[in-house]
Amino acid sequence: LISAASILYDREDYDSSLDNYERLEGIASNDRIRLTALRGQLASAYQAGDAEKTISAAGKINKLTNVPEELLREAVFMRAKANYSLNNFDEALTDFRKTAREVVSTEGAESKYRVAEILYNSDNVDEAEKIIHEFIDQKSPHQYWMAKVFLLLSDISVKKGDNLQARVTLESLRDYYTVKDDGILDEVRAKLAVLNQDNQ
Repeated sequence: LISAASILYDREDYDSSLDNYERLEGIASNDRIRLTALRGQLASAYQAGDAEKTISAAGKINKLTNVPEELLREAVFMRAKANYSLNNFDEALTDFRKTAREVVSTEGAESKYRVAEILYNSDNVDEAEKIIHEFIDQKSPHQYWMAKVFLLLSDISVKKGDNLQARVTLESLRDYYTVKDDGILDEVRAKLAVLNQDNQ
């Protein structure tokens, strides 16, 4: 089962690998094999876009003992993303806060952004702004998430009635962000167009 599940996962047949890892969990004779089964379930469910099963696998991993720190962190992050996709924002926020302690890893950087975004969307604008400034001070190497944070900062400026600051933030992104095809510059242009409309 371990071999079959692994081969199916490598072939990107995530539904079938998930099925095999679930069967493996049912017959696991020790914690090491059970952990292999749950790690496989977590990865397969996440890749398959099955939010409910991702949350379930993450919960089971958290209940095991002697789980590597890295896997626990991965489980919390994937559970946060799954809850986010289901619009369970309170649960997602709790988990994203746990994985947002650093912004060096991609997961940490995305988590910190998501914390600010969820706070902003629930009208906790001041706390969202505080998280954004923390993120900026931490100097994340992940330019995409840094740019997303500045886009959110421009939204906060607009919400606070400071359109001039929003424009300065957006124009600096437009002038200095170098990746052309990840959607950031499209967002910048759209937000600037709205500001230009408001000024007419």
